[in-house]
Amino acid sequence: MNKKLIAICMILTLTLLLAACSTQAGLVDTKWQLTSLAGKTPLADVKVTINFSKDAIGGSDGCNTYGGSYKSTKDTITFGNDIFSTMMYCTDEIAVQYQAYYEALKQTAAYKINDGVLSLMDSKGTILAEFTAGQN
Repeated sequence: MNKKLIAICMILTLTLLLAACSTQAGLVDTKWQLTSLAGKTPLADVKVTINFSKDAIGGSDGCNTYGGSYKSTKDTITFGNDIFSTMMYCTDEIAVQYQAYYEALKQTAAYKINDGVLSLMDSKGTILAEFTAGQN
């Protein structure tokens, strides 16, 4: 009887540990600043950021603040269709960049964090955007 109870406890513990490893724990409560968009350096003096909470993102697109949802398991990530932003006037150049930024978020299927750099990639593994940690 005790052996069965111990085995059940071990299985439950292992299950909980595996479930915890498969969540977006690597992203929760992190802040990032854009350093590359489609392989290009963002506009000078235009700060684009993304901040992750448990199931939501927020930040600045360089002109407006934005927010929305995301889902992530292990190394996959998708951003929700509910991304919203304020509607401040921006220069055309900044508007072109933030539109490309939102398009990159829509295309994102995977991510990796390596040496303080967050890379967002499409389903083929092409890097869409890169960020450095904690600069916002």
